Amino acid sequence: MLDQKIFGEKLRNHRKKLGMTQEEVAEKIGVSAQAISKWEAGDCLPDCFNLKAISDVYKISADILLETESNGDLDAVSSKIEQLATEFVWSMANHDRYNRNLRQELGEDLWEMWKGIYFAEVGNREKQEESKNQGNLRIIGSYGTKIWDNSGVACVIKSSLINQLSPFDANTIEVMQALCSEDGQKLIFALRCDVPTSKQTLVEKANIEISRLNELLLLFTENRIIEFVADNLPEDRGYLICGHCGIAAYMVLTAMYILNKKNYTVSQFLIG
Repeated sequence: MLDQKIFGEKLRNHRKKLGMTQEEVAEKIGVSAQAISKWEAGDCLPDCFNLKAISDVYKISADILLETESNGDLDAVSSKIEQLATEFVWSMANHDRYNRNLRQELGEDLWEMWKGIYFAEVGNREKQEESKNQGNLRIIGSYGTKIWDNSGVACVIKSSLINQLSPFDANTIEVMQALCSEDGQKLIFALRCDVPTSKQTLVEKANIEISRLNELLLLFTENRIIEFVADNLPEDRGYLICGHCGIAAYMVLTAMYILNKKNYTVSQFLIG
C-alpha cells in the first residue's frame, strides 16, 4: 500500500517550502484545517478533487506528490491511480460547468501519472528519465512491447498476450476493414465517448451517404464498437463509442497514426 505517512510528510514539506500555514492551504482548497492536518499526519488520503487542488496550490503535479523512491512501491502507486480514476469516473454524474473543467484537468493529471510509471520496467532511474524525455518511444523488452507518444498515445502489450494471439475469424476481419475504410474513419471521428451524437448530427458531421451510414451503424452496433443511448430527453439520445469494444476503434485509428509517424526512438530493455 502507498505509505500515507511518507505522503503526508511530502505534503507538509511542500507547504513549509511555500511558507504557508495549514489554515491558508485549507482556505485555498476549500476544506478545513483539520483535513490538512490529517493528510499531513498520514491519517487519511485526499480524494481526487482535493489532490488536484493541492497540486495547483503547491504548483507541483499530482504524479510527483504520489511518486515513491523504490520499485517495491509501484503497485501502491498504481493502485492510487486506479482509485483516482474510479473517483474521476464517479464524478461524471455531476454535469455542471465547474466540474466539467475540473474533470478535464484531472484527466490530464491521470495521463501524467500514467506516464510516471510507464517506464518503471527500465530499473535504472537515469535511463528511465532519458526515455521519458524522448517523448516518442517504442520499448521492446522481456515484459512485452510498449509505445509512448507525448501527443497522446500509450500502449502496453504483455508478452503473455502476444503468445496467445491467433488468426481472427471472418467477422472480426470485416469489422476491422470497415473501421479502416474512409467512411468508417469518418464515422468514428464524428462520435464521442462521453456524449451521445444524434443520427442527424452524424449525417452532417460525417458526410456519409445515408445507406452506407446505416450499414456502418448496424455493423458497429452489433459488434459493440458503438452503442445507441435512448435516454428520456430527446437531446440525450444518439450514438457514442461503446465502453466495451469501442476501444478497438481508437486502437485501429491510432495504429494508422503510428504507421504514418516515423520519428520514434526504439529502446530495448532486457531484464534478466
